[in-house]
Amino acid sequence: MAGITSISRDWGFAPSIVRISTTDTLATITTTGYLLTQTDQIEAVNAGPFDWAVTDYVLVYYSDAGGSWGFFQYVPATGSLTAAPVVPGSLSATLPSGDLFVGSAGNVATARALTGDIAITNTGVSSIGANKVLSSMVSPLLEKYVAVPITAAQFNGMYAAPMLLLAAGGANTLIVVKRAVLAMTFVSAAYAAGGVVGLQYDSTVHGAGVAASNTEAAADFFAAASTSFAFNGVAGNTVAIAPFTTTVNKGLYLSNQTGAFTTGDGTFICHLWYSIIPTV
Repeated sequence: MAGITSISRDWGFAPSIVRISTTDTLATITTTGYLLTQTDQIEAVNAGPFDWAVTDYVLVYYSDAGGSWGFFQYVPATGSLTAAPVVPGSLSATLPSGDLFVGSAGNVATARALTGDIAITNTGVSSIGANKVLSSMVSPLLEKYVAVPITAAQFNGMYAAPMLLLAAGGANTLIVVKRAVLAMTFVSAAYAAGGVVGLQYDSTVHGAGVAASNTEAAADFFAAASTSFAFNGVAGNTVAIAPFTTTVNKGLYLSNQTGAFTTGDGTFICHLWYSIIPTV
């Protein structure tokens, strides 16, 4: 079938949009009187005469380049389409540099500058801003990072009240520690007493939980200067027998053995690199 093969109107839009498919080329459909020459064809595919409105925009699928779409305006005086594609409705023929057309709440295409984490140039090159991709955005199987502040009171008290570093990941999940750094900012008084420090699963007191990292000697924390203390996950450092009942869906805590630290007033940040893996 040559010429127009289908025609329909999108109801409920202003201005109205008429959709046409045709086997003709762009050169043919933009000739003066094209729609008049297709009257019989239009009535055949529409099962009757087609009612045109003077404000109609016409979205045409024509045969150039294996099939192309274009918007045209209906020209009632000559029964034609405009001689070239047009920009319909509230779209303007110009668009501010770097802006995009976005559908508004009223279903109207509107020019908007791209804001937020992603930027785009007027050459079409997109980029993600610095420090925009966070651990919470990526797969839980990937290595993640969190920084947890620890006060002097929390460090001194973690023997009896282990310090929560990371909440449990949910049913059938296990937090796997890759590495951690306790960065201590010395204030005026050094820590004393205490016992070996380590990361553990769950909040068992006195550092008696299932180990999630190696341990650091208590005396190391007596330093009278700002100091960092490095920890690794248990693999390769110590025997790591971890029954699911004591590790799966358990939070990660910092605690110490033997007794509470005393006297110190330095503050810490625990920098933690970890993954959350499924256990089933």
